[in-house]
Amino acid sequence: MADRDACTARLTSSPAARLHIAQPPLSRQIRQLEEEVGVQLFFRTNRHVELTSAGKAFLEKAYQLLDLVEEACDTARMAARAEHGKLLIGFTGTAHHLLPIVTAYRETYPNVSLNLQLLGTTAQVQALHDKRIDVGFLTPPVNSDQLIVKPYFSPEIGAILPEQHPLAQSGEPIRITDLADESFVITPRQIGPGFYDTVTKVCHQAGFSPKITVETHDMQTVIELVSSGMGVSLGPQLPLAGKSVAFRALSDVSIRLEAGVAYRMDEKSELVHSFLELFFRLFPHETQS
Repeated sequence: MADRDACTARLTSSPAARLHIAQPPLSRQIRQLEEEVGVQLFFRTNRHVELTSAGKAFLEKAYQLLDLVEEACDTARMAARAEHGKLLIGFTGTAHHLLPIVTAYRETYPNVSLNLQLLGTTAQVQALHDKRIDVGFLTPPVNSDQLIVKPYFSPEIGAILPEQHPLAQSGEPIRITDLADESFVITPRQIGPGFYDTVTKVCHQAGFSPKITVETHDMQTVIELVSSGMGVSLGPQLPLAGKSVAFRALSDVSIRLEAGVAYRMDEKSELVHSFLELFFRLFPHETQS
């Protein structure tokens, strides 16, 4: 408001004393302003100064400019406190537990815009390198000396079956070897090598190679294809409400799929650090190792 009042005084007051400026310097400033704008802004006499119509239009825009400057200052202060801006977050199809994290962050920082992007692990790593996302929720391992990757969740892997599949009927755990003759639906290795290698490893350890007949780019589509009878899959237990699929634990093997949070090693954004601080409070044990 002080800047705005000063602007009003400069443009509308005639006595130089009101501005605590001697008359000649004030007159020079007025002439310089008019020369810069290219029009007459004031009607001047020895006793009176009045705005021309051009001067009134100029004053109105000056008010708007001061309002924008004040708004920009407020925005900058909020950004410095990590209260304003946009966060770009990548996640894989298995990051269903991201919802409570996002909800908690939105409640704490309601003025921060969140952009969530479904990306495979490989795409997330590249997007982090290119600064197209700020934080990634992916499946390690990640080979990059530019990123910090911390494990935060390790769900146990089980079988994902069509709801009407004979192995899904009892509700009891099944053996991995029961799937040896089944067709598998899986995400390709180039999308997420950690997930792909985990699935194939558990099958190889059981004495067979999975017969992969369909590959698709995200876990949600895997579930849709399994529900349509295209095959079976392995993965963590996901929310399956409304899906025609069943999750069955494996009785003869115990293997977990590690999930990690990734961010740039040299990250300086207060927004990113505020998000990670909240995230680490929600997952205190796994991420602090």
